[in-house]
Amino acid sequence: LFQPKGSLIFTLSPRTEVYASAGRGFHSDDVRGVAQAASRRLSGAPLIAPSTGEEIGVREEFLPNLSATLTLFQIRFQSELTYDPDAGQTSAGPPSDRKGIELNATWQAMEWLEFYGSFASSHARYAEDSDDGTGHVGRYIPAAPTAIGNFAAYLKHWGAWSAGLGYRYLGSYPLTPDNAVRASGYGEWNAEIGYSFESGWKLETGLYNILDTRADAAEFWYVDRLPGEPVEGIADRHVHPLEPLSIRFTIGRS
Repeated sequence: LFQPKGSLIFTLSPRTEVYASAGRGFHSDDVRGVAQAASRRLSGAPLIAPSTGEEIGVREEFLPNLSATLTLFQIRFQSELTYDPDAGQTSAGPPSDRKGIELNATWQAMEWLEFYGSFASSHARYAEDSDDGTGHVGRYIPAAPTAIGNFAAYLKHWGAWSAGLGYRYLGSYPLTPDNAVRASGYGEWNAEIGYSFESGWKLETGLYNILDTRADAAEFWYVDRLPGEPVEGIADRHVHPLEPLSIRFTIGRS
């Protein structure tokens, strides 16, 4: 399989780099999903599906302890994989195209304190209409969020102690190809603190969903049938709730 990849990097100054990358790759579709795609007469659903992508970006070191990278990207799949939660497998779908932007920044505020943030936004669409079998036809890719991001602060080199505080964000996303049904996304705060003993043992405590946010970590749209409902079932929203405030203790040895 021919998979050319390459990058060009231009150093404009000691603190600024501009780069361009492009490449071709493949992913293997689930055989069952390919058979389903063939039965629905979808185009571009081979067993080995190629993809091509390009990106251009700039890296800037604003200060010795502050740097950022901004990237514009595009990727095209001959066959988009979509997860089927009812069957528990991926299904091969129509070709797709994604365009987006990504920003990453790191600030070493002090020797023992580091801040990191990232944000990405993308425009994801099928190259042709897709029918999910529930009366929704369109080009939106289900479960493809418009934006994602995270922010974190880390305590390092603080004697035997280490800690981190982070916020994770998942933006809204379509559940149907026509964008008629959408998931709202969510955001949550997590933290961890650790202590390393001279013997090599380490004790860590993790706090998850600190604010006990009530949201859905995942949402899907598909047909199911409950007792008393028609044999053909009813299309409905299915959710996996975000786990409530939880604590985890870990003891390990490096």
